[in-house]
Amino acid sequence: MKGANRGWLVGLVFWGMAAACQAQPTGESHEEIICKSGGSKRVVSIYVRPPSKGGREPGSCHVDYTRDGKTTTLWTSRTNHAFCTAKALSLVTRLVEDKYTCKPEAQEQPDEAEESVKPPSPNRRRFAGRS
Repeated sequence: MKGANRGWLVGLVFWGMAAACQAQPTGESHEEIICKSGGSKRVVSIYVRPPSKGGREPGSCHVDYTRDGKTTTLWTSRTNHAFCTAKALSLVTRLVEDKYTCKPEAQEQPDEAEESVKPPSPNRRRFAGRS
């Protein structure tokens, strides 16, 4: 694998692990990696459920793969979201090696979408002390 692709994939691993670690206690986080080659589209989805019972029980995860409109769960773990991230990365690596172009897309949780903060209007000053 070329150095540029390897660097991209290492970045993807850290992105996926960071996204999994930021899972909200209210629900399951969902990250997608969209891979395209010509008219073909593949989607690798990572789902992470945060720990339950105050963090005493580990969270779970699963990896789904969508190809030709059909989704299949390929891997699951009851205790280790890093396992799911590593498995998803290995699949994305194979797709990149098969000439697919892949990019991650974070999926908002329903609670996050409702609580989104609107950006300030362009006419508002950013710093109250400056004119």
